[in-house]
Order: sequence, then structure tokens, then C-alpha cells
Amino acid sequence: MAIEDFFRHKCDIYHASYDEKVPKYGLPASEKELSYPEIPSIEDVPCFFAFSNTNASMVEAEPMTLFQGPNELSLPAGTEIHPGDKIIDKRFNIDYTAGFPEDIRGKYLVVPIYRRTVQGAL
Repeated sequence: MAIEDFFRHKCDIYHASYDEKVPKYGLPASEKELSYPEIPSIEDVPCFFAFSNTNASMVEAEPMTLFQGPNELSLPAGTEIHPGDKIIDKRFNIDYTAGFPEDIRGKYLVVPIYRRTVQGAL
């Protein structure tokens, strides 16, 4: 079994860009905002979404209950991904934000992923 067979999910990656937030009243720009392009930077990337049940929690919030827990994404080696990039799970159309990727012996990348927005009903 090859490592390529492990990546049975698909995702889109949107590379983050930092834009300076221009305050009003002639003040100098001091803050930076994250922004993402309209079209994915990399489309249909083979990947694997892993959801562990350790330290998971459910948070009662409006308009729905949120799942918060450690999630990670495995990607093929050489995939360009940076902290703050947006990742869309193509199966459920759920978006995540990437943490710091870790190269595992040059074979694949492991990226912690976080939910940053409230997801509507599927």
C-alpha cells in the first residue's frame, strides 16, 4: 500500500495575504488583516482529515452547537501550505484555518487545523 492511497479526501487551499488596515483620521497603519483570494490557490489537493476524540468539547452557541477539538490534516510532501491559510474540506464544504505544518520524514505533511467560523447546517 503506497502513501498516496492514504490521501482519500480532497481539499482546496487558499493562501492568506496580509493587508494593512487603514485607520481613519490620518492615523498610520498599524494593524494587518488576513484576506483570501476568491478562487483557490491550489484546487483538489489529495489529503486526509483526521479527527481525534481526545480533549473534544461541545460548546452551546447560537445559532448552533460548536464542536471544538484537535483536528489535523495530512497532505502529500511538497504541498505549499502556510500558517493562516484557509482549507476547505470538499466533502462537507467546511472551512478550517491551518496551523504550523510539520514535515514527517519527507513523506507527508501534518498540519493542525482549527475551525474559525460558525458553520451552518449541512
